[in-house]
Amino acid sequence: MSTTSSNLLQRAALGAAAGVGATLLMQAMMKASPKVVPNGEPPLRQDAGEFMIAKVVGELPIPPAVRKTAAKSLHLGYGTAPAVLYALIRHRDGTVIVDGTLLGLGVWAAGYLGWLPAAGLIPPLREQSPRQITVPMVRHALFGIALVAAYRAMAKH
Repeated sequence: MSTTSSNLLQRAALGAAAGVGATLLMQAMMKASPKVVPNGEPPLRQDAGEFMIAKVVGELPIPPAVRKTAAKSLHLGYGTAPAVLYALIRHRDGTVIVDGTLLGLGVWAAGYLGWLPAAGLIPPLREQSPRQITVPMVRHALFGIALVAAYRAMAKH
């Protein structure tokens, strides 16, 4: 394997590791948010992972525990993908806060302005309260900051 390929693979692996950690943080924040900020969640019609599994497997007789595990795995993949992309394309050093916030808000925009309302899983932003828009945005910014900080820390070593 060439040095360039090895370097790309190493960066992708570090990005994936950072993405897993940031996704676990995001899941913890999602669980805690309703207690900290009541009425701060957009009205989610169906869990995104469960929605995707249903689209892929349809009515196949798959045990509920397997469906649930697959749906949770998709959440992990959704959080890891932008981390790997960040690790592969980010070449110059910006600040963790700026890079992380931009990355997190980009992930938020892809979901909350893009595919979630397009799939009918959440209403468009114009039908949500400012709190229902702000809470996920802040969570995603924190996700991005955690992701970039973790990636940079691992990449230094």
